[in-house]
Amino acid sequence: MPAQWLKRIRKTGQLSVFNKATGWAVPVDAAIKSFNKLQFGVQLVAEKTEKSTNIVVVSAGGPGEKYSYYGDIAVTRQDFVADRLHGQTTTLLDQREPKEIFFAVVFLPGKLAKATKNQKEMVVVHELIHASGLNDWHDSVGLMFANMKEEGGGLIEYLPEKGAKPMPPIRLGSKTVCKMKMLWSSEEACKDD
Repeated sequence: MPAQWLKRIRKTGQLSVFNKATGWAVPVDAAIKSFNKLQFGVQLVAEKTEKSTNIVVVSAGGPGEKYSYYGDIAVTRQDFVADRLHGQTTTLLDQREPKEIFFAVVFLPGKLAKATKNQKEMVVVHELIHASGLNDWHDSVGLMFANMKEEGGGLIEYLPEKGAKPMPPIRLGSKTVCKMKMLWSSEEACKDD
């Protein structure tokens, strides 16, 4: 369900990202650059210290792995598979109304046998979009499609539109773009068809 970040964070127009998934260093750096080119109204910046970041990226070995943030705990779901090309994002919400995000954890698969750098980058961009406010939300087209498959060194939706090509380059559905701009700028609410 889409959710906004705390107002004081939204006002900055940026989110900081600290990468603890050292095996994913190159794809995470590339994903941050790719994300920033999407012009959602929020920019990601690499953070040097874990304690002062908004989003932490970690490698996970399976279900039940935990990340603790000042007493709040994010846990990989029971269906998390560490050798499959996918990730999981958990956003932590302030319990006051409106419930806003104050921190996000991106879990990446820690036991991948093989994947191209492009495939890994697309997984990370997908998860960073979740971390930016579209947690547990998917589109019917483009990078935010729920299930992707490997094709031609990249990723493509399991049910692609006619003529769709594997990503990169990134393709986004209009709902993804609209919802992200709604969360990070003054855009009007999106229509769900």
